[in-house]
Amino acid sequence: MRSIGKIGVVLFSATCIVASGAFAAEDCKPSQNFKTIKPGSLTVAIYNYPPFTTVGGGGNFGGIDTDVVREIAKRSCLTVVPVVVDPSAVIQNVLSNKVDLGIGDWFRTAERAKVLGMSYPIYVDQMAFYSRAGVSEVSELAGKKVGAVSGFLYAGQVQNTLDSQIVLYPNPVALAQDLSTGRLDVAIDSYGTGVYAQSQGAYKDIKIEVAKPDPRVPVSVEPAQIALLYNINKKDFGAALDAEIKKIHAEGKIAEILKNNGLAESGADVGEPRLIK
Repeated sequence: MRSIGKIGVVLFSATCIVASGAFAAEDCKPSQNFKTIKPGSLTVAIYNYPPFTTVGGGGNFGGIDTDVVREIAKRSCLTVVPVVVDPSAVIQNVLSNKVDLGIGDWFRTAERAKVLGMSYPIYVDQMAFYSRAGVSEVSELAGKKVGAVSGFLYAGQVQNTLDSQIVLYPNPVALAQDLSTGRLDVAIDSYGTGVYAQSQGAYKDIKIEVAKPDPRVPVSVEPAQIALLYNINKKDFGAALDAEIKKIHAEGKIAEILKNNGLAESGADVGEPRLIK
């Protein structure tokens, strides 16, 4: 998803809350050796965006991206330490070296590649429109009140096609609340997020439709590849991540993680790495 369209958005400031819990890696012989901000730990910026990342009470963290990071940490003899932030603050935390990784359905984009390191793709995701009317085409958004999460690529790309401004929200929860109360006609978010939420009883009377391809919105034409984000200057760290992710893919582990989190295993068929322009 989640996923910034304009680099300026990453300069948002936010106070990070370091979670009290941590994910302990088992004793092991590291498959990969790389430096982290804090020796023995893998510090990760995370926000609540199920099923990709989930933030619960008592240090209860989960989701697809989290499970992938746990697997990498376990193989590298590291303890995962989560830092909870709003979506718009994830990238700034990576850029400022406050965390080793940023996670939460982040798209591999050409704009982002200018300032960030992005791992080998872990899965693919699709943009969707959430509405009571069953909106599925970009052209149907004209004249409607449309919302998206600040920092997500969807907002920037779709905004270029509209005469009115998209309403931006600090997180997916706030977006969902305004959609449910009728303050929005259409919400733009991840298809996987919507399908998962409906399976949990959310989004009643809301239709979630994959956006039909529209050349004005590149992310609607080809499913976005999702990456773990890291500081662009840490080349060795990035190379180690890529090597481990490729192994996890080859073992079928990511397909298994997707299934365990309620999504289709086919999402692990990422193809060759590419960037959304």
